[in-house]
Amino acid sequence: MTPADLEAVVRSAAADAFDLPADRIPFVWPRGDHADGGADAATALAPRLAGLVGDRLPAGAGRPHLRVAGRIAARMAELRDRGRLSYARLHADDRGFLNVTLGARQRDDLLREAAADGARFLTGRVWGGAGEWPRTGLHAAGPVAQARRWARADARARIALAAADGTPAPPAAGEVSWRDPYLDGDRDALFTPAARALGAVGEDSARIAFCRSVPERPRETETTGRDLPVLPSAEYPGAWARLTDANPAFRLRYAHAHAVSRARWVAEGAPRITACERHTAPVRRALVDGPSALDGAARREEPHILVRYLETLAGAYDEWRTCPSAATAPAEYTTADPALPSAVAGVLRTGLFLLGVSAPTRL
Repeated sequence: MTPADLEAVVRSAAADAFDLPADRIPFVWPRGDHADGGADAATALAPRLAGLVGDRLPAGAGRPHLRVAGRIAARMAELRDRGRLSYARLHADDRGFLNVTLGARQRDDLLREAAADGARFLTGRVWGGAGEWPRTGLHAAGPVAQARRWARADARARIALAAADGTPAPPAAGEVSWRDPYLDGDRDALFTPAARALGAVGEDSARIAFCRSVPERPRETETTGRDLPVLPSAEYPGAWARLTDANPAFRLRYAHAHAVSRARWVAEGAPRITACERHTAPVRRALVDGPSALDGAARREEPHILVRYLETLAGAYDEWRTCPSAATAPAEYTTADPALPSAVAGVLRTGLFLLGVSAPTRL
């Protein structure tokens, strides 16, 4: 059960409920961050659909979008009761959003789909077409602002490729180190302000820094957070030069390395992590949001949407992996699905790749 699968089921149920062809139903991604009442995802299809089907609603009390959501939920419940679906709970809230709580098998499928192929999970297609992924040598830029424009153009082009048919094949999976060509190379050969900035923070941190903010022409003193300059320089690299959680690029890459390592440890026989639903649910909801975030970044040509999404996913994973021991509250904790870290790794790796950033595979 991927987010694309869930969208298709909700759209089909809406078409059945109102006797409309499926192509008349708006496409609306389910969103984990919109979910209410402990649900895994929510869809805003009903408010979008209310204007189209208002004349098909019988006279009665209640706002149209709430009644539309109720009809869709009733149709999905009917399919569930016939054994064709296995949702644990369906309910419409006061916003007219249809909230979906996945069943145990669907939750397992969600994690395994993301773990098996993060690119397909995010885009709904297998990557394997012809073409190359653009990646400009940022050191050839003069001013830091020019390197930023190049990095953002790379990210936009790569995100657009991922969202289109015939997506080029990704590089072969393998071990990726933490080494950086600018941090670990000859810094004396870096002459321009852009090249010296790369020598101070590294290429991966620079690309995240350049894509994280919104304005196309930021002020030189602008930041995207505490000690996070939009235009990091050799003179003021800020937290982008640190290998700590204060550096969003390091945090994203460390989360990927930890998730890969955790999956490897479990495969090698290490005890599975125990975690409570309070920490596991936010990871599932963040995974659900992935396709919507990538689609939004592609449509609006704004790479910061993808960066901020990846930070949300990494943050949810950090909370999960640091969840207290099951010994503190035995009734609340269960053995977590070993596919969860692999799912997080698959999505983080794909997102970082689209930003032109490497994803280390060992801590």
